[in-house]
Amino acid sequence: MMERTRRFAFLRLGVPDVRVRTLVALRWLGIAGQLATLGVVGGLLGFPLPWGPALAAIGASAMLNAGLLTLYPRNARLAGREALLHLAFDLVQLGVLVFLTGGLANPFALLLLVPTTVAATLLSARATISVVLLAVLILVAQWRWALPLPWGGSDFQLPETYRLGILIAEALGMGFLAAYAWRISHEGRRHALALAATQGALEREAKMSALGALAAAAAHELGGPLGTITLVARDLAEAIGDDPEFGDDIRLLNQETKRSRDILADLARRAEGEDPFPTLALAALLREVAQPYEPQRRIAIEATPDAAPIRLQRSPELLHGLANLVGNAARHAATQVTLHAALDGPDLVVAVTDDGPGFPAGLLPELGEPFLGPSRSGSGGTGLGIFIATTLLERTGGQIAFSNAPEGGAKVEIRWRRTHIERNDDQGR
Repeated sequence: MMERTRRFAFLRLGVPDVRVRTLVALRWLGIAGQLATLGVVGGLLGFPLPWGPALAAIGASAMLNAGLLTLYPRNARLAGREALLHLAFDLVQLGVLVFLTGGLANPFALLLLVPTTVAATLLSARATISVVLLAVLILVAQWRWALPLPWGGSDFQLPETYRLGILIAEALGMGFLAAYAWRISHEGRRHALALAATQGALEREAKMSALGALAAAAAHELGGPLGTITLVARDLAEAIGDDPEFGDDIRLLNQETKRSRDILADLARRAEGEDPFPTLALAALLREVAQPYEPQRRIAIEATPDAAPIRLQRSPELLHGLANLVGNAARHAATQVTLHAALDGPDLVVAVTDDGPGFPAGLLPELGEPFLGPSRSGSGGTGLGIFIATTLLERTGGQIAFSNAPEGGAKVEIRWRRTHIERNDDQGR
């Protein structure tokens, strides 16, 4: 189930969506700006403008906005082709206004950058490229066929070479801004999804801890009624235990009540032993982390004498982060995974190594980033597990470094300041 959720999140990275209300608000802002510009240029400054066609273009945008407010629910969202078509309409509508008022000679032609930048923050990479190509075609139309710039009594014309320079400058600006905006928004969406997965992992750890407390509470609450049943069953056994008709049933009742008391006592012991925040010696904590993966690979625990007795807080972040790294090493190891702990000056260092093929050299600088993709991760995964481990261990104050061991295999080194990570029994409770 978790793997399917990860794949679904990864696929959604390429198909972001946007609220209809967001598009409507942006379009109303554009309409207000266009009307204000026409009012100042044509009304206050007195430049001759093609009022009819210009107002028709603005009216078309206003009608589309009104239609969206009517046809879509308040919290409706647009994704993929629908969002692309709406942003393409905004680009064409603005291009028509610029076309009617001088094309590239119009200083407001610079505003053609806006729809492409907005598209880059809302659309997938393929859709953003489509919008940029449409914008370049509109720029070419402005350069070749736009109406003259309204200029009062004289005919004002910029040299064709200069207008070509404006076209190239705007096209380059569109490409750069779109690429930059898409990259930033993509990174934001990717990290938001990965952090949500990290939070989900912590919530699962918290639920497992809560189950222990629930088991203890259940054992305590059920102990009273079960004690009463035991006493009644014992009295019945003493009174009619030799009865040929009911004796066997009464003996069975006694056996089952005793078995139930043993089960409740065992549950209570387990729950009391699974306090989510005790301290453990480093060697014992590493053994606990490694135990679930030992059936897959042989896992060696190596701790220097000065590091082994250091006590750490048994926090969900530390356990889950280390478990992710050990699980990843176990999947790729040939025969063995090694957990090595040692002190390095004021630092505590834990290294997780395996004897597998190691990390792809080109991937090392990007490890710790989420959603690398199967082709980039080299293992068919998305890199989300390593990202979760990195995020959780950094919350404990650790610094993570990825490398390949000289003798072969992958190596992940986690380094903490000993004064930051070490806990005594009083601190851990």
